[in-house]
Amino acid sequence: MSDQPLLMDETSVDQESLPMPRYSFSRLFPIYGANLYTSDLPLQQVLKFFNTAASSEKVLQDVGQIAGTEVLEVADYVDRLARPLLHQSDVWGQRMDWVRIAPAHQNLLDRLLSLGIVYRTFRDQGAWPLHYAMGYLVSDPGLYCTLTVTNQTAYGIFKYGAADLRERFLPHYLEQDGRKAWFGATYYTETQGGSDLGANRAQARPDGGRWQINSVDKYFTSNVGLADAALVTARPEGAPAGPRGLALFLVPALREDGSPNYRIRRLKEKLATRAVPTGEVEMEDAEAYLLGEASQGIYLALEVLSVARLANAVGALGNARKAQLAAYAYAKKRHTFGRSLVEHPLIQKDLLEMELLLQGNLLLAFYAVDRFQAVWQQTPPYSPEFWYARFLNHLSKNVTAQAGVEITRRAMEMWGGIGFMEDFPLARFHREALVMPIWEGGSHIQALDMLETLVRKQVHQHWREDMVERLNGLASASEAGRLAGQALEKGWQQIQQVLQASPHQAQYQAGQLLNRLAQITAAVLYLQWAEQQAERLAEVPWNVLAESFLRWQLHGRAPAATLAEKVAELYSVLFPGL
Repeated sequence: MSDQPLLMDETSVDQESLPMPRYSFSRLFPIYGANLYTSDLPLQQVLKFFNTAASSEKVLQDVGQIAGTEVLEVADYVDRLARPLLHQSDVWGQRMDWVRIAPAHQNLLDRLLSLGIVYRTFRDQGAWPLHYAMGYLVSDPGLYCTLTVTNQTAYGIFKYGAADLRERFLPHYLEQDGRKAWFGATYYTETQGGSDLGANRAQARPDGGRWQINSVDKYFTSNVGLADAALVTARPEGAPAGPRGLALFLVPALREDGSPNYRIRRLKEKLATRAVPTGEVEMEDAEAYLLGEASQGIYLALEVLSVARLANAVGALGNARKAQLAAYAYAKKRHTFGRSLVEHPLIQKDLLEMELLLQGNLLLAFYAVDRFQAVWQQTPPYSPEFWYARFLNHLSKNVTAQAGVEITRRAMEMWGGIGFMEDFPLARFHREALVMPIWEGGSHIQALDMLETLVRKQVHQHWREDMVERLNGLASASEAGRLAGQALEKGWQQIQQVLQASPHQAQYQAGQLLNRLAQITAAVLYLQWAEQQAERLAEVPWNVLAESFLRWQLHGRAPAATLAEKVAELYSVLFPGL
């Protein structure tokens, strides 16, 4: 073991810069108190690039302030001391199946609902960039999961509920008073299938004007016990086996007589995401309402899943941003070997690469959001534009999750020994990041679903046209543009090779292809964005950053040391007030 002290001593930190009062939370979380929206210039400029309405500015500032204070405190407290608690029975021995959360936890969720993280999306006819920007700022996976599955539930009712169902349930999800608004959930996964929804055994049968569902094992039910209603996959009687036999249902938490509509068997112990209760559910003649047409259920279920995959992408990056900024705040004050950490070349390289990863992936994620915004009101059978949006969804979900793990790992390492200690935030940020590659379908599922869009929907034609048009639209020819064009052609060749391969070989190569196409897309978007930014904010070397990302991600060349030397100056412009 190292003989260097794990804890900071009086010679290693600028003591005069430490905040007061003595027991301030910012002594544990160096970014505490910052407005995480106004302090994040790249986020602001990415949103402008995709034309997010200027009217969103005030609410984003409000959420940014909460994200830099209350969210940090509540997420940390819940993770350590106040995990959701399941009450299966009341004092009279009657089943209640209710999950209790800490008052501060409840108040924070209510406050975010009141700010419109769910209702604005539907009242404003699809303000999806605003929703996902708010999600990026909140980003704590446990807290944001509750809000995401609530948004998914509202989405299912809004888009596919019959008129009477919408009238009965939708107002609860569009309620502007967060204390009165309902929570939602999604219950898809079963033990025997996991991501293989076609293996679902839950059965549904008509019961007058509604349905009844029986299921012994909905195994990974996020937000259980908080949800007032959930979206559930089940197989109607007589429907074929496999995914095409599934239908999508709305299942209230309570029956019409007020008794529990299903039983919660237990809550799960998890490495992270402890703020969201995750459990196991049993249903016995649960009252349910069909959404859309039963024969289209798998398409509707996957469409709803796309909403969560985009949330996964922005949440992974928001969590990584907090870790990155905490690392930078520490590196400015921590001194080793006679100088601050931020003056060491390898630390400069890490900080630069972390920012390049975040900017490139942020552009990719919000481009996927932008394309979803354009098609979200479509219903089956979908247009080519819808399938292109889904293709981008798979790309962004996968690489943002990977980037989140890598950035939080580097940030934790930058803190050294105390980064590994649960007393401080970096360990939890990294723990939280680890779920992102797993949630909403792991990397293999994303690769196979992406492959399906190529084989069955030929979205690669749309992708190539999109990328070529963006490169041709650059104002001036450059070496970076030429390199991006070369990478695009190589990516196109890789697509052709996969499509001509046997099914076995195509699946084997799908993961590598997924990551490559994501890198190319992010690099092209970065070049286009940087050119626009250079006209607005000349004090940041946007074009140099974009070219550095491209050479690093597509050609394996590390960013130049001369650029990394200026990382402290760069961060001071990108993150004012930190």
